[in-house]
Order: sequence, then structure tokens, then C-alpha cells
Amino acid sequence: MSATQQQQQQQHQDTTAAELDQFLDDPRFTQTFELPADAARGRPEPLRVTYADYGYRDEAHPEEENVLLFFAPLVGSRMLHVAKDALAKRHKIRIINPDRPGIGGTDDVIAERRMVVWRDMIPALLKHLGIRHVSLGSQSGGIVYVLDMLLHHPEILHPERPYLAVGGPWILPAHSGVWAMTISKALPGGVIAQVDKFASLINNVGPILSTSFGFSQTLVKLVSTKQPQQSGAADADEDVKFEEALGPKLQNYVFSHGIHGMSQEALLLMQRAEGVSGWGDWSDYDELVPRLAEVLRAAGRRLVIDVFFAETDDMIGNAGSKGPKWFDDSWESEQGKGVIEYTSTDVGGADHDTIWNLKYGATQKVFAKIGSQACREGRDVQLPHDEDMAGAIAASV
Repeated sequence: MSATQQQQQQQHQDTTAAELDQFLDDPRFTQTFELPADAARGRPEPLRVTYADYGYRDEAHPEEENVLLFFAPLVGSRMLHVAKDALAKRHKIRIINPDRPGIGGTDDVIAERRMVVWRDMIPALLKHLGIRHVSLGSQSGGIVYVLDMLLHHPEILHPERPYLAVGGPWILPAHSGVWAMTISKALPGGVIAQVDKFASLINNVGPILSTSFGFSQTLVKLVSTKQPQQSGAADADEDVKFEEALGPKLQNYVFSHGIHGMSQEALLLMQRAEGVSGWGDWSDYDELVPRLAEVLRAAGRRLVIDVFFAETDDMIGNAGSKGPKWFDDSWESEQGKGVIEYTSTDVGGADHDTIWNLKYGATQKVFAKIGSQACREGRDVQLPHDEDMAGAIAASV
């Protein structure tokens, strides 16, 4: 390659990097809401909440928007799926994704208070946005929050399309038998409470420590932030290429904007929060399911759940293994009773962290399902005419 060609290639890469930075700085991805203080609810001070609000918008009839409320995994960032903005627009889906406490710009909350505060925060945020009903999505530890929300606020479910999509649901090591997670749960609470510092270290120098100094693989798995392998140009569509190009910058963005709440999150998910047994006011999924069915029945709601298990999963066990089978069995008692319709699917090639990556197809199936449900209601809406930045950047990657 000549010097001129090398210079042109470098200029092209610099331009692409600048465009990716510009995309991440889109104001839609950094919105702020304040949950008012309520001393009676244990909140003597207001709580600042940051959230992303992107995808399709129907400015003329916002009450008719098809909204997907997403509950993120352990590193509970609002930014996690912003690369899916263009795909969401095509399926006419609006996505709301709040930062969890201590992540991004959301104020931190101790582990034993997180579930209670979240129950207050989400309905208040939806009211602030003028949103009455939603479809729901979650990944890994987000399942704990989304199920607790449904247990206490079933009214947020859309009456015509009561849908929940779950990717790689967090399963306690007692059920999965995953060795690394069993060891992690046995770690002293003080160690788990420092997991955000380990995560930051791993993000910066983890590969060096892991390969050269035998850095604890138990903690590496607990705070896993590995990036997806790049797809070949021949088998990747524009959305996939854009998501993969954005990945490294997105990871750095999330870490640089604060993840200290990850420690309290880990304590909660491992059920190590002080003075708290289980999650919220329930101990595990097999206990929650019959309660949830009763609550939904009383509220006149149904729930359709699609669960996606990764082919390879170091956190909860591979698809078809002990952990996923136990999770499936937890829902069996309510099958066929007219309230909860549960289905699980294995996602070939995916792992725990990449279950929602576009290259594996689960997201497209979920968006198509949500979008088609809305279309069956007879809505006739038009896509925005603005140029799609994701497509333009992907074309140059």
C-alpha cells in the first residue's frame, strides 16, 4: 500500500470514529428525570434518573406508540442497545431503557433498597413520558427487576400485546451448577461489593492480567464485558456491521460514565444484600411464577414470554443444561391455564453477553413480533424522513 493510500485509509477511519462518537452523543440517549423525594417510601431526597429514549416516534399520536421498556443486565446501562435504533425505527418500536442505580447518571441505591426504589421509579418515569402501557424486554439480571415490576405493577402491560422477551435470564448457581458462579456467590460480601472496581480494571488491563498473571477467572466471569467477535463482511447486514463497529466505543463510553452501582447490583443478584432474603418480596422464580399468575389474573392481564438461551453460557449454563432446564420447569405449572404463555428458544452461536447481538437473530425475531402485533391493531404510521445515521456509518465501515 502506498503512502497516499495509507493516508486516505487513516482519514477514512478517523472520520468513521468521529461519526460513531457523534452517534453516541445523540441527546435521545441521555435524558434525565427526577423521582421526587418521599420520606414515607424511604426516599428523603430526590433521585436523579438517566434513561435513553430512541427508536420510532409518532409525534402526531404518541399515545399510539408501540413502546418496549428494556431492563438491562448487571452493567445496567441505558446505552446497551442504542445500535438497534435504526432497526427499531423500521419496526415502528420506541425503546425506553433507564440506567439502573449507580450506573451512568442515575443516583446509586444500596442493594437492599434497589428493588423497592425501582418499583417506584419505573411507573413514575412512564407517567413522566406519558406512556400507559409497554411491552417488556430484559437481559441476564434484568429479569429480576422486570418480573418484580410485573408482580407489583401488572397494569403497565399492554392489554392487547402483553409481551416479555428475555435473553439469558440470570439463574442462581444453586440451580445452574456453574462452578465459577458458585465460587462467586461464596466470596465474602466485601469482595463482591468491590466488583465495580474489578470491572474497571478488567476493562482497561484485564487481558494482560488474565493471560500474564492468572487474574481470577471467577471475577472475570462475574464482571464479563467481552466484546463480540467481528462478523465477516459477506455475512453481515448493515445493522450488524454498525453494531459491531460501535461496540468498542460503546463499552468505553459506558465505563467512562460510571459503573460504581455494579457492586450493589452484584450483591442483590447474588442474594447477598444485607437483611434481605431473596429478591424483593420473593425468593426465586419457582416461587414467583404462581404468585405472578394470580396477580395477572386478578388484573385481567395475560403474559406471553419468549426466553432465549445462548448456545454457550458461562454464567447460567449452556442451552439445554441444568440451569436453563430448571428455569423452564419453573414456568411449567402455569402452562395451559390461560394466563401465562411461556416459550424458550436456543440461540446458536451466542453466549451470555451476546444473546441480543443482531448477528444471532433473536432481536430481529422479537422486534418483528412486537411490530406485527401493533400492525394487527390496524395502525397506519409512517417512518420518519430523516437520514439514518446508522446506515450511513455502516456503509463506510
